[in-house]
Amino acid sequence: MSRLIFLLTLIHISICYRLPNDVLPEHYKLEIISYLGEEENNFNFDGKVWITVTCLNPTQNITLHSKNLNINKDTIVVKSNDDLKSIEISDVVVEKENDFLILVLDKNLIPERRKYDIYIGFSGKLDDGLAGFYRSSYYNKKERRKKWLGVTQFEAISARMAFPCFDEPAMKATFDISIGRREGYKSISNMPLINTQPLKEKPGWYWDHFDTSVPMSTYLVAYVVSDFEYKKGEPVEHNNVTFRIWARKDALDQVDFAAEVGPKCLEYYEKFFDIEYPLPKQDMIAIPDFSAGAMENWGLITYRETYLLYDPKISSKTSQNNVASVIAHELAHQWFGNLVTMNWWTDLWLNEGFATYMASLALGALFPQWNSLEEEDADNMLNVFSFDSLRTSHPVSVPIGNPKEIDEIFDTISYKKGSSLIRMMTLFLGEDILRRGVSNYLKKHKYGNAEQDDLWQALTEEAHRQKSLPTNLTVKVIMDTWTLQTGYPLITITRNYEKKTAEITQNRHLRDIINTKDQLNSCWWVPLTYSTESNKKFNKTVPDDWLACPKHEHIIENIAKGEEWVIFNNKMSGIYKVNYDEKNWEMITKYLQGPDFRKIPTLNRVQIISDAADLAYIGTIKYEVFFNLLKYLNQEDEYMPWKAAIEKTDVITKQLKKSAIYGKYKEYMKRLLTPMYEKVDGFEVMNDPDKLDSIKLQALIVSRACLFEVPKCVTKAKELFNKIKLKQEDSIPKDLRGAVYCTSLKHGGESEWELLWKKYQNSNVATEKNSILSTLGCTEEIWLLSRYLDWSLNDTTIRKQDSSSVFGTVTRNNVGYFIAKNFFYNNIDKIHKYFLSNKKTLTRYLSPLSSQITNVKEQQEFEKFLEENKKLFSDVRKGVDQSLETVKINVQWYQTHADEIENILNRFK
Repeated sequence: MSRLIFLLTLIHISICYRLPNDVLPEHYKLEIISYLGEEENNFNFDGKVWITVTCLNPTQNITLHSKNLNINKDTIVVKSNDDLKSIEISDVVVEKENDFLILVLDKNLIPERRKYDIYIGFSGKLDDGLAGFYRSSYYNKKERRKKWLGVTQFEAISARMAFPCFDEPAMKATFDISIGRREGYKSISNMPLINTQPLKEKPGWYWDHFDTSVPMSTYLVAYVVSDFEYKKGEPVEHNNVTFRIWARKDALDQVDFAAEVGPKCLEYYEKFFDIEYPLPKQDMIAIPDFSAGAMENWGLITYRETYLLYDPKISSKTSQNNVASVIAHELAHQWFGNLVTMNWWTDLWLNEGFATYMASLALGALFPQWNSLEEEDADNMLNVFSFDSLRTSHPVSVPIGNPKEIDEIFDTISYKKGSSLIRMMTLFLGEDILRRGVSNYLKKHKYGNAEQDDLWQALTEEAHRQKSLPTNLTVKVIMDTWTLQTGYPLITITRNYEKKTAEITQNRHLRDIINTKDQLNSCWWVPLTYSTESNKKFNKTVPDDWLACPKHEHIIENIAKGEEWVIFNNKMSGIYKVNYDEKNWEMITKYLQGPDFRKIPTLNRVQIISDAADLAYIGTIKYEVFFNLLKYLNQEDEYMPWKAAIEKTDVITKQLKKSAIYGKYKEYMKRLLTPMYEKVDGFEVMNDPDKLDSIKLQALIVSRACLFEVPKCVTKAKELFNKIKLKQEDSIPKDLRGAVYCTSLKHGGESEWELLWKKYQNSNVATEKNSILSTLGCTEEIWLLSRYLDWSLNDTTIRKQDSSSVFGTVTRNNVGYFIAKNFFYNNIDKIHKYFLSNKKTLTRYLSPLSSQITNVKEQQEFEKFLEENKKLFSDVRKGVDQSLETVKINVQWYQTHADEIENILNRFK
């Protein structure tokens, strides 16, 4: 009989990636002993786990997850909670394809909510794969030796690498965690430490016992064993949560900013959601080796050092902004993701989109002087407009079958499109409705799981209560058109100037130049807002009208006088592009070139630039429209419109830099940038050190001015670089150091490179090290670039977490592109093996490489390479498909537009 059950179990496994719901976990008692410090390079750990489960359906097997663990099969025990009698285990099956550990029993478990206890002993090894329970290290200068720490990273499906568990987000349970460690080390976990007891059989070793957790998913479990120290966060008025910021001892002076920001963010979210943070403490720790930017483990948030540590004497203002943003993002997860968790990874965007959006609100409230809220909104939209115009993009709510697909959706769509959708809802529903609806949703589902339909329901109820939506229209009807299908609409406005009407149509915007039509005939519920020259109601973001779905066109009467422009999408509130007829484009351009251009708000100026460039890219309008628009930049002094313009000209730069007409284009860009370079005073220090947008504008202009060799820019950069040799580097503005380093290396040689490399090695500040790494790829010395790429696969020289970043910086270099391409093609087996436990990293190689391929010969070479190595890329198929599409589009662009651009450049001399 047990053999038959075994066969049926395997059949079930072959057709299902998910765990059966016959038994569900309620509580884990987990004991882990780390042997760090016992002897050199002993990275083993031992563990025991007791899991209390509830039986919901009769079943003769218990299926849970385990990966790369040594399971002590002979000691596994299953007992009834009622009579404590053991149930005989007839077989233990390890099914590696799906990481299943199957306990086959000799009789059925009984349902009716009966509980059972499972005991499993196991052991494992702290590897360097940056997933599961893994090892990290740092060099202790005082002791002159490498020090090790053990740290966890479980999202999305790596808890199973640390202990046997039911590793799915809906299978929440409480946890009692105990960590065994050597004297001289400390351990921290999700909950506060209750007590520490000696390990009787091992003198000098201790058990740290932590309090029982709230119900949570396995991917949020965390523990760290290290010799780190901490500083406490500054207390806030309305809660008594203990904040501790942990770091290696010689970086502890860099945690003060995080200690200030963390408690303030937590307080902001408690007020916004009207829900108190449910834990008594919040630890945040800076990890030297970490694959993600940060991880929101409940009560123990782990960070890359560069996103938690800030040194005001060395770190740039932009780095400070990044640190605050990441802290705010992770703390928002304590409600969206931790308190209420998506049912399955399909709705990952509910976690990441909300955390991204809430972080922007928190920073806007806590640091109003940064003026960062609009910048974040615009930056998210520009990224979405680019990524989501690929056919190979994916829906926000994306069907996930095999859990191996999960890592690939931690991308622009889940984070930035998710955030932009929430912003769009806020603007068409009203902020109060969103806030109350979200609060109701969180309160209803706290400590549980939910799907996007649950959020739609809560928002609809509040919207109907406050009468912001008609009773026959629901949030679900509107938002399903935005979350369940790929892409976004292009709204085309065709005006009848005599009748004062506008016909509005929609179709999916695609970057594909040859096949511009969407075969699916997609449509969206589009909130329509607009302003006219005589009625500039840009602050009104509640829709004037809706372009309904499946209706594809709409007529607006009496829209404007014939001599007035019309601009749709007030404050860029909706995720859609807008095309106008030729006359309307001309009127908008003329107005922007006039003295009142600021009466069109910043976000709308950003969208006008972005839309003109993207529509010219696919041939919907002429490139001359875009180039005419750019003339107004001689009077623009805000960061985001310039950023939009530079990003769009960067696309053209990439296409032309290997062509015969690049010289003409370079002269055009020099003329465009020179007035602004002079206006921002080149490399001079800004008068207002808190004006973040002005600092970012100066850094942007200076970097491109030196790239296109605006007069005096290169000379000044090299002059400042020499200050490093004289130990006077404090005179280099912190936010301009990237431009100084990159320019000096590009126009220098070995001595400049070695000087900067030595500075990287000696630096104790992660943000500075990160900045240097991104500029070492700027040299045009071939042998230095080749050596740099070789070093990127040696984790004693460059940390594994930074390897793909090194590749990206070299790839974007005009000379480095060819070296990086050959390096990737010739070393793919080595690269694949290096990132075996974190295969998503391969897409971080494909993406920068594919973005630089612009001719047919290189396209064919790239396609052949991927076909020959398709087994190595089998786990990153989305990344492969997106890269192939990007290359195809790049090649199309050059064949379609090169002559048109040359003709424009000839006229713009």
